[in-house]
Amino acid sequence: MRNKLSLSLLVTLLFIFVFNNVESQNKRAKTDETIFVFGGDINQKFVQYVTDLTNKENPKIYYLPTASADNPENIKYWERICEKTGIEPLVLKVWVSSSASNKSYEEVLLNADAIVVGGGNTLNMLGIWKVQGIDTLLYKALRKGTILAGGSAGSICWFLNGISDSRPVSLSIVNGLGYLPYSNCPHYSDEARKELYHKLIKDKKIHSGYACDDLAGVLFKNGKAVEFVSQSDKHNSYMVKMEKGTIQAKKMESKILLKRGALSENDYTSLSVKKKINDLLESDDQLTPLNAFIYTIKKFRLSKEGLSDSERNKVLNITIGKLFVFDDKLAGVVNNAYEDYYGLWYFYNCNGVWQSVGEDIGGETLFESEITFREKAKIMIERAVKNGL
Repeated sequence: MRNKLSLSLLVTLLFIFVFNNVESQNKRAKTDETIFVFGGDINQKFVQYVTDLTNKENPKIYYLPTASADNPENIKYWERICEKTGIEPLVLKVWVSSSASNKSYEEVLLNADAIVVGGGNTLNMLGIWKVQGIDTLLYKALRKGTILAGGSAGSICWFLNGISDSRPVSLSIVNGLGYLPYSNCPHYSDEARKELYHKLIKDKKIHSGYACDDLAGVLFKNGKAVEFVSQSDKHNSYMVKMEKGTIQAKKMESKILLKRGALSENDYTSLSVKKKINDLLESDDQLTPLNAFIYTIKKFRLSKEGLSDSERNKVLNITIGKLFVFDDKLAGVVNNAYEDYYGLWYFYNCNGVWQSVGEDIGGETLFESEITFREKAKIMIERAVKNGL
């Protein structure tokens, strides 16, 4: 009797062990369903992010410009992005005769590593997809591990519904494919979209959801937001929901996307200056980047023939916001010489004398200007060396 109990217990324990081992293997083998959305239309940094998500050297990433009626200019833009990113410019067109392609939609979509959907008319795009069966194929691709991505119309389409200008006259709700169980509002910095989105959630006409400014995005894994990204401190992602009777738009902390080859945070020094040119006019050499900037302004701006008093005062009141220095070779001086953006002037250290190597658009904020410096520093050094400095 005791031996039978021991044998029965052993069999039970063995079954539990095998069952748990199989369950563990199944969990490890489970394919993540990955969707990446962003508030505006596609650009190089977001495509690079999608490329990196594939973890492949030469991924097959297809662009679907359905929402823009396969606009040729959009396709050319995609090709330029692909050239800079180092991937093949693959495109799936649907606004052409089916005989124009030697591959079926199924062959293309179920063999892609990632699918990027462009902006345009969300409603028209979804209508075509459903008639052609592309919506079903996209879901199959998602389930098998293909990364789905897109901006604007290419963002709304993955959600239950979203705010769109697809219909004439005014913004309205457009139902998406429902792969993500939330609502969505791209272009969230647009006040009209924001107000309507809040109202619809408050009136319980749509679910709570995620909103993104043009240069911000959200990465979803298996239906849950796992990472928020942005290209700027001005552009953010938000979780929007009703809480205690009021709409709450929670700004999410974002990872900043940088182009490949950009300086890391430890590669350069940053100094807050906050001084006007008028305060630094005594500087008359080029032995520091700041002095070199003043020297350049005096030579090319203040010595300009026919300069009026008002123009001179405008130059003198330019404020230097920040100074960046990389490896004691390149410096960037950020200033507010322009109304809509910061100027970024580069200087190269040539045997102890800092020489001007050109002016650039920094960005709308000091932070954006810092990103520009980080992304272009090595390029500017190469240019200076090539020019014999």
